Amino acid sequence: MAQIETGTGVAPTPARRSSSRDLLRVWGERLGVLLIVLGIVGLVQPYVQAYYTYGFSILLVGTIIFIIARHL
Repeated sequence: MAQIETGTGVAPTPARRSSSRDLLRVWGERLGVLLIVLGIVGLVQPYVQAYYTYGFSILLVGTIIFIIARHL
């Protein structure tokens, strides 16, 4: 049986993303998680009416930021 030469035998490496995109992704995820936690805390705390009022909005913005950052 004949052997087929495949070149150097080294698999091609995938393209590396830019470091600014990685940095944006990491900090976007962190910001998103922080806002999600703050939104949940705002919804369950009984002390500050304004924080309770904006709790869902904070939660929604955090979720959107996290989803966008995760897809970068």
